[in-house]
Amino acid sequence: MAGSDEVNRNLRAMADRQKAALYALSQRYAAQMEAYAKVNARWQDRTSLARKGLFGYSMSRDQSLITRIAHTMDYGVYLELSNQGKYAILLPTVKRFVADFIEDAQKVVGR
Repeated sequence: MAGSDEVNRNLRAMADRQKAALYALSQRYAAQMEAYAKVNARWQDRTSLARKGLFGYSMSRDQSLITRIAHTMDYGVYLELSNQGKYAILLPTVKRFVADFIEDAQKVVGR
């Protein structure tokens, strides 16, 4: 059909732009989550390594986009899970940002 190659190229280009925009959005939210977690972590700093070791990152793998917040210190798991989660910051941070992220992602894809 005449013009179908051009339509297909345009659709692929649009999909590539959306992927790039979603990845940039993911990177922005990863940075925001990292900053939020570092400021709002409720534990008492002894060495400041746990707070400095909080990091957000974004990656694309197998047609999926992953946005994460994590600890670098091996004792981060204890900060998150001990004392009935009293000092947890990872899940509260994700809960704080997830609705806004989804709303912004829907805007990118046009829904």
